[in-house]
Amino acid sequence: MPEIPVPLNLVGILLLLSVAVYFFFSFRTLNFKAKGYQIRVPEPKIAFLQLVLSSVDYLLSGSIIYFLLPSNPHLTLLHVLVFFALAQIIGLISTVPGGLGVFETLMLFMLEPYFGTVDIIKPLLLFRTIYYFVPFLIGLLALMFYEYQERDKFLRKIEKATYSSLSELTPRIFSILVFLGGVSLLFSGALPSDPRYLHDLNYLIPLPLIEVSRLFGSIMGVLLLLLANGLWKRIDGAYILSLSVLLMGGIFALLKNFDYHEAAILFTLFFFLLPCRKYFYRKSSLMHQSFSRSNVIAITLVFVSFAWLGFFSYHNVKYSNELWWQFGINSQASSFLRATVGAFILLLVLGMAKILSPFSRDIHMPGAEEMELAKRIINQSEETAGNLVFTGDKYLLFDDEKKAFLMYGVSGKTWVAMGDIVGTSNQAKELIWDFYEMSKLHQGRAAFYEVSEKYIPVYLDLGLTLIKIGEEAKVSLEAFTLEGSTGKDFRYTVRNVEKKGYWFEIVSKEEVQSLMPELKKISDAWLKLKAGKEKRFSIGYFNEKYLSNFPIALVRNESEIVAFANIWTGADNEEISVDLMRHSPDAPDRTMEYLFVKLMLWGKEKGYRRFSLGMAPLSGLETRQFAPMWHKIGSLIFTHGEHFYNYKGLRDFKEKFNPIWSPKYITLPNGFKQGFVLKDIAALISGGVKGIFSKENKRPASRRGNQLPEKPSEELT
Repeated sequence: MPEIPVPLNLVGILLLLSVAVYFFFSFRTLNFKAKGYQIRVPEPKIAFLQLVLSSVDYLLSGSIIYFLLPSNPHLTLLHVLVFFALAQIIGLISTVPGGLGVFETLMLFMLEPYFGTVDIIKPLLLFRTIYYFVPFLIGLLALMFYEYQERDKFLRKIEKATYSSLSELTPRIFSILVFLGGVSLLFSGALPSDPRYLHDLNYLIPLPLIEVSRLFGSIMGVLLLLLANGLWKRIDGAYILSLSVLLMGGIFALLKNFDYHEAAILFTLFFFLLPCRKYFYRKSSLMHQSFSRSNVIAITLVFVSFAWLGFFSYHNVKYSNELWWQFGINSQASSFLRATVGAFILLLVLGMAKILSPFSRDIHMPGAEEMELAKRIINQSEETAGNLVFTGDKYLLFDDEKKAFLMYGVSGKTWVAMGDIVGTSNQAKELIWDFYEMSKLHQGRAAFYEVSEKYIPVYLDLGLTLIKIGEEAKVSLEAFTLEGSTGKDFRYTVRNVEKKGYWFEIVSKEEVQSLMPELKKISDAWLKLKAGKEKRFSIGYFNEKYLSNFPIALVRNESEIVAFANIWTGADNEEISVDLMRHSPDAPDRTMEYLFVKLMLWGKEKGYRRFSLGMAPLSGLETRQFAPMWHKIGSLIFTHGEHFYNYKGLRDFKEKFNPIWSPKYITLPNGFKQGFVLKDIAALISGGVKGIFSKENKRPASRRGNQLPEKPSEELT
């Protein structure tokens, strides 16, 4: 055994002396100062523990290298420990992180007399992995777990936002990838196979199976082109079929010409799509899905390119009738012709079935049976907004379970859904998608007007943009009272109106018809006073058939009615609201505020929980530096636009009742189409494009706008 060189002995002596000096300072409890920092030498107990732990660490790490090295009778553990210590010390002196490179170079130099270079490098790499990488990985996982526990709430918010983004993007990404997978299958069927694989393939796979794989490989490609549209629209059937087609497409790619590159891509796509089931939630028929113009153009271009590529690839093959019936490992031109015809027939059959099949939803104004169904759903709904259906100017779209519906109107090319879904159904998301697709089937564009936050994820899935248009005010009737300082102004209003001989009264819907002439007289006077035109669609208008569906709240005296409002009520005494409100020019000051106060007290007495004051347009919009431009413009109009509409006065009036505010949105397509959609919605509400520009000092009162004072001080007079 070779002796340890003398210089290493001297190094060992110096190292021992350094330990002795360290313990000397420890027993003397000496402190040092260096560059303003005080260095305190540990007490003997801690110094001894440091020596023991560091020695054990040194012995274990040095032993790792020794046992990883090949066996050599001339190399002992002591040799390796000395080499290891020297390499570690020089690595520390070099200030290179972990002594990376320095440590390995020195160990190679010192162990070279005993082993070859390869035999040394392998143990050193394993040492780095065991001693550095594994502890680092464990520490990283522990740190991640600790940080997750400490920031659980914050990370849950991030997770929710990330899921929302993934929920929007994942179906679209897979739709594009599946479409490209279909393109790959078609184009590979149009190109000649690699001759290197054909010879071996003939011995491994029967010829009939090869020919079938060539035909169905192209058909699978066409199916993937079609299924991509269903994936984009989150249809569950498209998800299941896509998995099956991807799997079969990969198998056919291997069988037809052993194209393992293409098979690997299709199988990889299959395994990535497999765990994404939750993103494809729509229970819808694939035959009823709509194909946009861009979808049809893209599929047509791919098929034409597939045919052109095939004919170009086999342009040297002379065409004959017998070519269609030639089968063989090298008869690829014949296989291409049969695949082209098969793919074309598939597209033709599916296209004809789509053209001849009736629309999943027909369009017509609701009849008596549908209105009765809508009435039953409204009577079971806690929200009151569904009562707007009785105006009779909207189409209805029911879900398959007949438990919910959307009401909508059509203006130009824009299909406008009014408010949220009415009713409760497990197919609410599907109903929104049905409306969107129905508009596409008729070459229209969908918009959702005055909707809440409830279905925002679905609107985003449709690719629509949300714009906040105001906030709805709802008053808790349990907390509403005329007592105390908060009810002082309301008490004054009640005393002032009743002192003049007026009182509040509610008549049942059965009695409304007898009062209709007097109510119409008040309404006509109101419209004449406001120089306005009846608005529709988003609000109620004076119509005897409409008003006869509801009880009416009146303010009257012995001789005449001076104000009225129809009452909307929700199921289970949950909500109460009003829609159409009118008063005569002779009504006393604060008449409409009086009607509101008395109606809220009546609702509270009857056990209703909240009163909806309707929406305050343009209120609650942000004015911060980075707020959307629409918010800044809307807020400016809200603050300074009293010449057109007293937005701020309306908000201030409703604020008197201490309501809870919730945002309302309009959802629109992206891009330049937004201008056309807004124009169509305005025309729908105004009764035509001409109505948008008709002279009108103030909008008529309604549930959506309620009663707007010309001046805040007028307080709904």
